[in-house]
Amino acid sequence: MPGKKILVVDDDIQLCQLVSDILEEHGFQTLTAYNTDQAFKKLYENNPDLIVLDVWLPSIGGLEFCRQIRQDERGRHVPVLMLTVQDKEMDKVMGLEMGADDYMTKPFSQRELLARIKALLRRFDRADPESSTLKSGELEVDLDKHVVRAKNKTIDLTPKEFDLLTTLLRQKKKAVSRQSLLTAVWGFDTPGNTGTIDVHIRHLRRKLGNHGEKIATVLGFGYRFDG
Repeated sequence: MPGKKILVVDDDIQLCQLVSDILEEHGFQTLTAYNTDQAFKKLYENNPDLIVLDVWLPSIGGLEFCRQIRQDERGRHVPVLMLTVQDKEMDKVMGLEMGADDYMTKPFSQRELLARIKALLRRFDRADPESSTLKSGELEVDLDKHVVRAKNKTIDLTPKEFDLLTTLLRQKKKAVSRQSLLTAVWGFDTPGNTGTIDVHIRHLRRKLGNHGEKIATVLGFGYRFDG
């Protein structure tokens, strides 16, 4: 994990530098951008492994930046940790709707920042000892290539959506609680806002089309993949 490249995007130059210093002290490479124009340029020129993104930015803003890179092949699969000064559910939901994978509220501790970044990056280093492919009918998940296909057509998922799908597929026909999904996908087991899971499941169902109907809601508990 040390040596991973992280793009920090924040118009607060001091905060941007502070985050960079923290990450570099722990072995990460960092790039900084103070507006979305710089962020687009550094994203496409440097291919970072993760983006730390402030919500409130000059020009188009962090939310719109996130939405746009999720529609671009070059940024579609880069994990995004979003920063916000407001601890409001709607702000968090909007960030997730735009494609963010996790969020933190300012001010935050160095320990939490590192924990969340490492949790996001860990997902791409996980290897499945049993099989590199998960299947359900015509739905196929290639774990090595991080690709989902149905009828040989690629389905574009965000990193969080991909991990939710693989977690449910590995426990096919078993009910998985929302808290268990938070732990498995977000990489930490402290109590969290389980509404985050509902937002991502809604997006996942839509992208999977007919296969999305296989994700059943277990009322008052969580979800189950019935395929």
